[in-house]
Amino acid sequence: MIDVSYSNIKNGLVKLICEELKTVLEKLPKEEQEETSAIRVGFITYNKVLHFFNVKSNLAQPQMMVVTDVGEVFVPLLDGFLVNYQESQSVIHNLLDQIPEMFADSNENETVFAPVIQAGMEALKAADCAGKLFIFHSSLPTAEAPGKLRNRDDKKLINTDKEKILFQPQTNVYDSLAKDCVAHGCCVTLFLFPSQYVDVASLGLVPQLTGGTLYKYNNFQMHMDSQQFLNDLRNDIEKKIGFDAIMRVRTSTGFRATDFFGGIFMNNTTDVEMAAIDCDKAVTVEFKHDDKLGEDSGALIQCAVLYTTIGGQRRLRIHNLSLNCSSQLADLYKSCETDALINFFAKSAFKAVLHQPLKVIREILVNQTAHMLACYRKNCASPSAASQFTCEKQ
Repeated sequence: MIDVSYSNIKNGLVKLICEELKTVLEKLPKEEQEETSAIRVGFITYNKVLHFFNVKSNLAQPQMMVVTDVGEVFVPLLDGFLVNYQESQSVIHNLLDQIPEMFADSNENETVFAPVIQAGMEALKAADCAGKLFIFHSSLPTAEAPGKLRNRDDKKLINTDKEKILFQPQTNVYDSLAKDCVAHGCCVTLFLFPSQYVDVASLGLVPQLTGGTLYKYNNFQMHMDSQQFLNDLRNDIEKKIGFDAIMRVRTSTGFRATDFFGGIFMNNTTDVEMAAIDCDKAVTVEFKHDDKLGEDSGALIQCAVLYTTIGGQRRLRIHNLSLNCSSQLADLYKSCETDALINFFAKSAFKAVLHQPLKVIREILVNQTAHMLACYRKNCASPSAASQFTCEKQ
């Protein structure tokens, strides 16, 4: 999905994207034993209306279909929209050459956003497959359509109790859209190129809940930022990915999983749903023990993920983990995983930003850290002066 509004055409971004796609589409991920990728590709350009392209392999020229009804988006074609890249390569290259010229004289500055995601999801739904949307977008969606946003960048709210409003989505359109995307295995990755306020809290919600990624290049300048953007795009398109995933974490008696953090969506307390999962995603799980854990039996964790491969196979991946239990705090501190702790605290704080002032979150983090260090000093460290904190070699 390529935003072809005035600024993107003029700064050369649309041309850069179209040129690069010719290269990266050669490197779509594929099953290990296969020579070509089973992934099909489709193209939409948009400003305040949507343009679908028919790139069927037997066409001499790509065909454009315009959808102006952005309130009730529909997919104007099925046959010829999602195609095998190898088979339709010449038509696709033709289209990518034409797009920058097609909109060269456009003065349209207004864009839509939610209908673009809706269109992609409806196309995947109609094709009865999971998939991923790559959206290249630049500005606040101010055109009259679902998901229209206003500028609410109010500096007066910073460091007040109302600051959390800035981190919450402006409208519930994006939340319900994200839920629909997850239900239909539609992952959204967003490349943002803003030159002014763009409301990431609203636009970024769908990538966040669907297991996608958000890349942001402020005041994008071709000579300075294009290499970083192209590297990000190549890595994202080429990496291994699983679609329409559902994860469940089971434990032995005495403790249970109570909270989950990451690019996930949860309809209930046990099923972790992800429209897609790839090698750069991590799900953090918080466990609480509500019964005595035995040193003899230990603690057992099973993590099971059901997902669809890029070739369309449904697979189950299972990890079983056996952990030792100890009544000695010194043993606990010896085997603590610092990276996991920092990951957990960072994600907890990120989640809390939506509900509490930053000042309060900062205090909670400081207190938790101080409590861990005080606990270590009291129970594990050798005696020393009260003003001195000891670090022991382990």
